[in-house]
Amino acid sequence: MFIHIPIPIVVKRVAAIRGAVWKLVSCTQCQQGYAYLLELEATGEDHDFVFLSGEGSEKRAQAQAAQNLIQKSRYCVLPVPCPNCGSYQEEMSRQLKEAASINPQQIAGAVILVLAAIPLMFGLASAWTLTPILGALGLTLLVFGYIRAFRFDPNGGDPEPRKALGQKYAVWDEQYAELVAATRQAQPGIPSDGDPSSGS
Repeated sequence: MFIHIPIPIVVKRVAAIRGAVWKLVSCTQCQQGYAYLLELEATGEDHDFVFLSGEGSEKRAQAQAAQNLIQKSRYCVLPVPCPNCGSYQEEMSRQLKEAASINPQQIAGAVILVLAAIPLMFGLASAWTLTPILGALGLTLLVFGYIRAFRFDPNGGDPEPRKALGQKYAVWDEQYAELVAATRQAQPGIPSDGDPSSGS
Protein backbone atom coordinates (compact mmCIF):
# COMPACT_ATOMS: atom_id res chain seq x y z
CA MET A 1 0.00 0.00 0.00
CA PHE A 2 1.34 3.41 -1.04
CA ILE A 3 0.46 6.61 0.77
CA HIS A 4 1.00 9.77 -1.25
CA ILE A 5 1.99 12.71 0.90
CA PRO A 6 2.04 15.98 -1.04
CA ILE A 7 5.10 18.05 -0.26
CA PRO A 8 4.98 21.70 -1.26
CA ILE A 9 8.07 22.57 -3.23
CA VAL A 10 7.27 26.15 -4.27
CA VAL A 11 5.98 29.09 -2.28
CA LYS A 12 4.83 32.18 -4.13
CA ARG A 13 5.64 35.35 -2.24
CA VAL A 14 3.75 38.53 -3.13
CA ALA A 15 4.72 42.04 -2.05
CA ALA A 16 2.56 45.14 -2.38
CA ILE A 17 3.88 48.68 -2.41
CA ARG A 18 2.26 52.11 -2.43
CA GLY A 19 3.95 55.28 -3.51
CA ALA A 20 3.47 58.76 -4.89
CA VAL A 21 5.37 60.38 -7.74
CA TRP A 22 5.26 63.85 -9.22
CA LYS A 23 4.24 63.97 -12.87
CA LEU A 24 5.85 66.94 -14.60
CA VAL A 25 3.85 68.43 -17.47
CA SER A 26 4.54 71.12 -20.04
CA CYS A 27 1.22 72.47 -21.35
CA THR A 28 0.98 72.19 -25.13
CA GLN A 29 -1.32 75.23 -25.30
CA CYS A 30 0.41 77.87 -23.17
CA GLN A 31 3.75 76.11 -22.37
CA GLN A 32 3.13 76.51 -18.62
CA GLY A 33 5.03 73.92 -16.62
CA TYR A 34 3.07 72.25 -13.85
CA ALA A 35 3.10 69.05 -11.82
CA TYR A 36 0.59 66.89 -10.03
CA LEU A 37 0.98 64.10 -7.51
CA LEU A 38 0.19 60.60 -8.75
CA GLU A 39 -0.53 58.00 -6.06
CA LEU A 40 -0.09 54.40 -7.19
CA GLU A 41 -0.06 50.82 -5.98
CA ALA A 42 1.92 47.94 -7.45
CA THR A 43 2.67 44.34 -6.62
CA GLY A 44 5.60 42.03 -7.23
CA GLU A 45 6.04 38.31 -6.77
CA ASP A 46 8.78 35.73 -6.48
CA HIS A 47 8.80 31.95 -6.18
CA ASP A 48 10.73 30.35 -3.34
CA PHE A 49 11.67 26.84 -4.47
CA VAL A 50 11.73 24.27 -1.66
CA PHE A 51 11.96 27.09 0.88
CA LEU A 52 15.58 27.70 -0.10
CA SER A 53 15.62 31.43 0.56
CA GLY A 54 12.51 32.85 2.17
CA GLU A 55 14.10 36.16 3.10
CA GLY A 56 15.76 36.53 -0.30
CA SER A 57 12.49 35.68 -2.03
CA GLU A 58 10.65 38.39 -0.06
CA LYS A 59 13.31 40.94 -1.00
CA ARG A 60 13.07 39.99 -4.68
CA ALA A 61 9.27 40.33 -4.56
CA GLN A 62 9.61 43.78 -2.96
CA ALA A 63 12.20 44.82 -5.56
CA GLN A 64 9.89 43.71 -8.37
CA ALA A 65 6.99 45.63 -6.78
CA ALA A 66 9.16 48.77 -6.65
CA GLN A 67 10.16 48.30 -10.30
CA ASN A 68 6.52 47.79 -11.30
CA LEU A 69 5.59 51.00 -9.47
CA ILE A 70 8.21 52.94 -11.43
CA GLN A 71 6.98 51.44 -14.72
CA LYS A 72 3.37 52.24 -13.83
CA SER A 73 4.24 55.85 -12.99
CA ARG A 74 5.71 56.36 -16.46
CA TYR A 75 2.52 55.47 -18.30
CA CYS A 76 -0.23 56.43 -15.86
CA VAL A 77 -1.78 59.87 -16.45
CA LEU A 78 -4.45 61.69 -14.46
CA PRO A 79 -6.69 64.30 -16.13
CA VAL A 80 -5.35 67.39 -14.34
CA PRO A 81 -5.79 70.48 -16.53
CA CYS A 82 -3.26 73.29 -16.82
CA PRO A 83 -3.68 75.71 -13.90
CA ASN A 84 -2.78 78.62 -16.20
CA CYS A 85 -5.04 78.11 -19.26
CA GLY A 86 -7.28 75.22 -18.19
CA SER A 87 -6.31 72.92 -21.07
CA TYR A 88 -6.21 69.17 -20.76
CA GLN A 89 -3.22 67.62 -22.50
CA GLU A 90 -3.71 65.19 -25.39
CA GLU A 91 -3.52 61.94 -23.39
CA MET A 92 -5.78 63.42 -20.70
CA SER A 93 -8.36 64.44 -23.33
CA ARG A 94 -8.26 60.95 -24.81
CA GLN A 95 -8.98 59.41 -21.40
CA LEU A 96 -11.89 61.79 -20.75
CA LYS A 97 -13.38 61.12 -24.19
CA GLU A 98 -13.21 57.37 -23.60
CA ALA A 99 -14.89 57.80 -20.20
CA ALA A 100 -17.66 59.90 -21.80
CA SER A 101 -18.33 57.41 -24.61
CA ILE A 102 -21.19 55.94 -22.52
CA ASN A 103 -23.60 58.56 -21.17
CA PRO A 104 -27.03 58.59 -19.46
CA GLN A 105 -28.88 59.28 -22.73
CA GLN A 106 -27.45 56.12 -24.31
CA ILE A 107 -28.35 54.01 -21.28
CA ALA A 108 -31.89 55.44 -21.08
CA GLY A 109 -32.37 54.89 -24.82
CA ALA A 110 -31.23 51.26 -24.61
CA VAL A 111 -33.54 50.59 -21.62
CA ILE A 112 -36.55 52.15 -23.38
CA LEU A 113 -35.85 50.08 -26.52
CA VAL A 114 -35.88 46.89 -24.42
CA LEU A 115 -39.09 47.99 -22.66
CA ALA A 116 -40.70 48.73 -26.03
CA ALA A 117 -40.70 45.01 -26.85
CA ILE A 118 -42.53 43.99 -23.65
CA PRO A 119 -46.08 44.91 -24.81
CA LEU A 120 -45.58 42.74 -27.90
CA MET A 121 -44.27 39.82 -25.85
CA PHE A 122 -47.34 39.82 -23.61
CA GLY A 123 -49.77 40.45 -26.47
CA LEU A 124 -51.25 43.59 -24.95
CA ALA A 125 -54.02 45.27 -26.92
CA SER A 126 -52.12 48.55 -27.06
CA ALA A 127 -48.88 46.88 -28.20
CA TRP A 128 -49.02 48.11 -31.81
CA THR A 129 -49.40 51.69 -30.59
CA LEU A 130 -47.14 51.64 -27.54
CA THR A 131 -44.22 49.71 -29.06
CA PRO A 132 -43.53 52.10 -31.98
CA ILE A 133 -43.77 55.15 -29.70
CA LEU A 134 -41.41 53.70 -27.10
CA GLY A 135 -39.13 52.37 -29.83
CA ALA A 136 -38.89 55.80 -31.51
CA LEU A 137 -38.23 57.48 -28.15
CA GLY A 138 -35.54 54.96 -27.21
CA LEU A 139 -33.86 55.19 -30.61
CA THR A 140 -33.90 59.02 -30.47
CA LEU A 141 -32.28 59.05 -27.02
CA LEU A 142 -29.71 56.48 -28.13
CA VAL A 143 -28.75 58.48 -31.24
CA PHE A 144 -28.65 61.73 -29.25
CA GLY A 145 -26.37 60.07 -26.70
CA TYR A 146 -23.97 58.83 -29.40
CA ILE A 147 -23.87 62.27 -31.04
CA ARG A 148 -23.20 63.91 -27.67
CA ALA A 149 -20.37 61.44 -26.95
CA PHE A 150 -18.88 61.99 -30.42
CA ARG A 151 -18.93 65.78 -30.04
CA PHE A 152 -17.63 65.84 -26.46
CA ASP A 153 -14.58 68.09 -26.14
CA PRO A 154 -12.90 68.10 -22.70
CA ASN A 155 -11.36 71.49 -23.54
CA GLY A 156 -14.61 73.04 -24.79
CA GLY A 157 -16.57 75.72 -23.00
CA ASP A 158 -15.52 78.06 -20.22
CA PRO A 159 -11.92 77.31 -19.15
CA GLU A 160 -12.32 78.87 -15.68
CA PRO A 161 -13.68 75.72 -13.95
CA ARG A 162 -10.84 73.70 -15.49
CA LYS A 163 -8.27 76.29 -14.35
CA ALA A 164 -9.70 76.09 -10.82
CA LEU A 165 -9.42 72.29 -10.95
CA GLY A 166 -5.82 72.51 -12.14
CA GLN A 167 -4.96 75.02 -9.41
CA LYS A 168 -6.48 72.69 -6.82
CA TYR A 169 -4.46 69.60 -7.78
CA ALA A 170 -1.28 70.97 -9.38
CA VAL A 171 1.76 73.01 -8.46
CA TRP A 172 3.22 75.58 -10.86
CA ASP A 173 5.43 78.70 -11.02
CA GLU A 174 7.89 78.79 -8.08
CA GLN A 175 6.76 75.48 -6.59
CA TYR A 176 7.14 73.82 -9.98
CA ALA A 177 10.62 75.33 -10.48
CA GLU A 178 11.69 74.03 -7.05
CA LEU A 179 10.31 70.60 -7.84
CA VAL A 180 12.12 70.46 -11.19
CA ALA A 181 15.38 71.56 -9.55
CA ALA A 182 15.03 68.88 -6.84
CA THR A 183 14.22 66.23 -9.48
CA ARG A 184 17.27 67.21 -11.56
CA GLN A 185 19.51 66.84 -8.50
CA ALA A 186 18.07 63.40 -7.76
CA GLN A 187 18.14 62.29 -11.43
CA PRO A 188 20.85 64.09 -13.40
CA GLY A 189 19.72 62.65 -16.77
CA ILE A 190 16.50 64.71 -16.93
CA PRO A 191 16.14 66.85 -20.10
CA SER A 192 16.71 70.58 -19.89
CA ASP A 193 13.01 71.42 -20.27
CA GLY A 194 12.43 69.82 -16.88
CA ASP A 195 9.87 67.28 -18.12
CA PRO A 196 11.04 63.72 -17.49
CA SER A 197 7.54 62.32 -17.87
CA SER A 198 7.02 61.95 -21.59
CA GLY A 199 3.43 61.26 -22.50
CA SER A 200 1.94 63.47 -19.74
